[in-house]
Amino acid sequence: MNRKILALNLALLALLGTLGWMLRAHWRETRAQELATLAKAARAKAQLPPPSPTPPEAVVPANYLDVAQKTLFSKDRNPNVIIETVAPPPPKPEEPPPPRPEYFGQMGINEPVAILSTEKGAQKGFHAGDKVGPFKLVAFDRDTITFEWKDKTLRYPLEELKRKDAPQPQAGLPPVPTGQVAPAAPIIGISTSKDPVLGPSNGGVRGCVAGDNSPAGTVKDGFKKTITPGMFGQMCQWEPIQ
Repeated sequence: MNRKILALNLALLALLGTLGWMLRAHWRETRAQELATLAKAARAKAQLPPPSPTPPEAVVPANYLDVAQKTLFSKDRNPNVIIETVAPPPPKPEEPPPPRPEYFGQMGINEPVAILSTEKGAQKGFHAGDKVGPFKLVAFDRDTITFEWKDKTLRYPLEELKRKDAPQPQAGLPPVPTGQVAPAAPIIGISTSKDPVLGPSNGGVRGCVAGDNSPAGTVKDGFKKTITPGMFGQMCQWEPIQ
């Protein structure tokens, strides 16, 4: 048994030695090829020039217009100044004219006189240029009357200024201007009206108040009521008793 083992060991040693020699021979051959390869000079190779770059386009100022206009310091980046316009306020409605005076008639003797109502409701004669409450009497004729109010000229037909509810004159009596009542038979010194009212003073004479139906000749507070027929109707006034 010992001889077999010894022979096997010797065979193994011989195999190991052979493998070592073969490995060294292969390494030396590989090393020689490597040195031979590295020792060879590099073969020169022709180099192709790189392609020429594309030339840049010519500068056109119009292409940079947006850059020049859009400033970074403006909120809307717009060089055009936007002017905001505010709509004007609506015009104020025109003030309507105040109530117009009532028309009772007119007289053409000497300087023409228009008989109109005052602010207190009494009747009074006005000439052209006089103040009639808030109005100024400019002119009048048989058909129209013209007032001035706040630099405005207002012209009205006389029919519009007459009182609509005036009583109609009785038969046999002369026509009565609008707003007056046809007088009854005069009773001198006796007042038949319950409470006659004196109108405003006009040069010592008091005017009649619309709605006073006391007859001519009525006496009150030292004045006597007179109703005088005129060219355009009857004139009513209170004259002082002498």
